Amino acid sequence: MPKTRSWLVLAGVLLTVAVTAAAVYRGFNRPAVEVKAAAAEERLFEDKVLATGRVESLRQAEVVAPYAARLVCLKVKEGDPVEAGQVLGELDTSDAADRVKEAEAALAVTKAELASAGAALEAAEARAEAARKKAERFRYLFEQDAVSQAELEAAEIEYAGAKAEAATAAGNIRALEARVKQAQVAVDNARRTAAKGRLTAPVAGVVMEIAAKEGSYLQPGARVLTIGDPEKLRVVADLSEQDVGGIAAGQEVEINWAAYPDKVWRGKVARVAPAVVKKSELETERVVRVFIVLGQTGLLPGATVDVVIHRVQPREAVLVPSEAVVDRGKTKVVFVVEKGVARERAVTVGGANELYTEIRSGLDPGVQVILDPKEIKDGQPVRVTGGVEK
Repeated sequence: MPKTRSWLVLAGVLLTVAVTAAAVYRGFNRPAVEVKAAAAEERLFEDKVLATGRVESLRQAEVVAPYAARLVCLKVKEGDPVEAGQVLGELDTSDAADRVKEAEAALAVTKAELASAGAALEAAEARAEAARKKAERFRYLFEQDAVSQAELEAAEIEYAGAKAEAATAAGNIRALEARVKQAQVAVDNARRTAAKGRLTAPVAGVVMEIAAKEGSYLQPGARVLTIGDPEKLRVVADLSEQDVGGIAAGQEVEINWAAYPDKVWRGKVARVAPAVVKKSELETERVVRVFIVLGQTGLLPGATVDVVIHRVQPREAVLVPSEAVVDRGKTKVVFVVEKGVARERAVTVGGANELYTEIRSGLDPGVQVILDPKEIKDGQPVRVTGGVEK
């Protein structure tokens, strides 16, 4: 090889080494970006939702006022056991009795009108029949030149008028028959309503709550009392739309009642309501109702309780703050700190809650991960602030 060519090759090699060294030098001397980091930890992972619920009887029925009336008396008190059909109280039936009399009077008047209309129809039909026969006779006589054209036309006009009168009378009959049916329905309804003046238990159970006082005037539909089974209870919890994701039947639930702060009741999600509803008529907040069956007794219907729903069973897992995980579409990555340099590392994630994400593979406990690494690049020098560099 000629000396000139050897020197050119050597010069090229030296230039490459120099460029590489310069790049490495610049990399080592790039200013480190300040980052916040946290160590991956192996500890108990819980994915849970907190909510407030109310205790209800599974078999619950409300007794309401069937019509506007004064509550004359109550024959039971809260806590009393009752049987289905048992009389619980009585309403003032005087107004209902008056409405029965009014309905019966209206029915009688309508029936009388129908009878009168029936007599009128019979008379109209008789006149129409007589006019028909007269018109037929006059047509025969006209053909025999015994009566004039004018006399025949007069007889036919008389028949047409009588027939129209009979048709009108028949129409009145149909209208009055419909009115009689309506009046009879009104009477039946009034009688049934009056009979409801005795308030009876629709189901067997215990009087859970009395909502009306003796002597008070009740509007139709006003709640008088509530009957339920205190041994068969459920909890109804209202969850916000953002919390209901992942809630499903069978998930474990913990219930706490302020009356017994050291006791925990347990249950399971029975079902999740299929629609989002207003929390109440007076509130605009929209919620999803979750129904929870209890595995033990001791709670009281009507109690307000704190509910903890476990979307997954608590388990030991490697956890990192959720803000450390970067979504790359099909893959998830974190940036770890290795000797002052950020290194991108692909990980497999599991569950997540409001604070932490479970790392199933790709990361060991104790390794530091950079928080909120949106602007961080792989290989970038970093300096951890507010944490312990490992």
